Amino acid sequence: MKRLIVFVFLFTCAFSNAQVNLVRNPSFEQYSPCPDYIDEIKYSNFWMSIDTIWSPPDWTHPIFGVPEYCHACATYPEVTVPTSMYFYQYPHSGSGFAHVQMFFNGPANDPQARDYLQGHLSNLLVAGQSYCVSFYTNLTESSVYAINKIGAYLDDGTIDTTHNPGYTQTHCIPQVASLFVVSDTMNWVKVQGSFIANGTERLITIGNFTDWAHSIVMPAPGRDTTGLVFGHIGAYAWYLVDDVCVMRSDATINAGADRVLTGTDSVTIGDTLDSYLPTYWYANGSLIDSNTAWLRVRPDTTTMYVVELSRCGGDNITDTVWVYVGALFSNTPVYNTAAITLFPNPANGLLTVDGAAHGEVTITDMVGREVLHTTIVTAHESIDISGIARGVYMAQVVLPDGGRMCVRVVVSEP
Repeated sequence: MKRLIVFVFLFTCAFSNAQVNLVRNPSFEQYSPCPDYIDEIKYSNFWMSIDTIWSPPDWTHPIFGVPEYCHACATYPEVTVPTSMYFYQYPHSGSGFAHVQMFFNGPANDPQARDYLQGHLSNLLVAGQSYCVSFYTNLTESSVYAINKIGAYLDDGTIDTTHNPGYTQTHCIPQVASLFVVSDTMNWVKVQGSFIANGTERLITIGNFTDWAHSIVMPAPGRDTTGLVFGHIGAYAWYLVDDVCVMRSDATINAGADRVLTGTDSVTIGDTLDSYLPTYWYANGSLIDSNTAWLRVRPDTTTMYVVELSRCGGDNITDTVWVYVGALFSNTPVYNTAAITLFPNPANGLLTVDGAAHGEVTITDMVGREVLHTTIVTAHESIDISGIARGVYMAQVVLPDGGRMCVRVVVSEP
């Protein structure tokens, strides 16, 4: 079967001029000050509860509605990480997360009290634009119940209220919510979905917006709720929340500009405008890191790094960056591709390489796995690419002096 190969030239990559993740402080790393008591979510920069009056610790005001801020810097036993009085859990990334009461089988005067975790976006969403929303959650070991419909609600701030802020906000319909019961106390569970913005959204609020009658409530793992009376002091469902992301559904990822490694220094790859992003980083086909927008690396040999951005619906996208070492420390330019051509475009089974005598051609998939490698003997030579399966690839041409390299994206179709 004939295959169609299309080449798109990629010589350099500029850093993007805007953040991909619109959530500010998405993994709860930035704080002022370090939490030293319960109900101090406002000490995590750009995060708060929907209660705008209460200032911790003030027991004269109802405490329902205010999540805990947990961080590795904390010493108070209820908010220490990874071990507290109520859970043992490392953050999904970084050093901090939120501790949110999602359900309470409480007394009649405090029915189904809840916490609501509210964070700022870096700018208003665009009306008519589709956005992908995701966050990670985990049930604490101290919970009696596990629930579904843990959701994210994006709005202009009208949910912000001091009128019963700790009670179920059923008037708010979350755009994204878990349809399954989240009962895992060991692993972080991803909640993800997309929605079309109306253009007024500037805040994200995470919590359980559904009353008991419309939720699935079941015993937490290892818990027997038989005979548990209404109003039992321990009848909670507590969840941890980390790595919150709001990005355009068509967001792209930037691995950064190609770099040359000098001496013993390491280099930064990726986009430093973001902190947390739902990413996977590969080097030479192997997964090396995840859940970060940028890395510091120091490879021993010239290495191609691939970053994959996880978008809603499995519509993931990748970008690549090269870090050059070794022979490229000479005065020969890193890029000198004018004399190198690959054709025809499109190609049918054979790919001709011009201007690369005695050079090497390597084709890899988008996570760096090699699918073809050959040496070009003459200045005009064709190679058989009919065995390459349909997909997107990187074609690399390296000349003998090591100082000239040609990198192209290859799209293969039947």
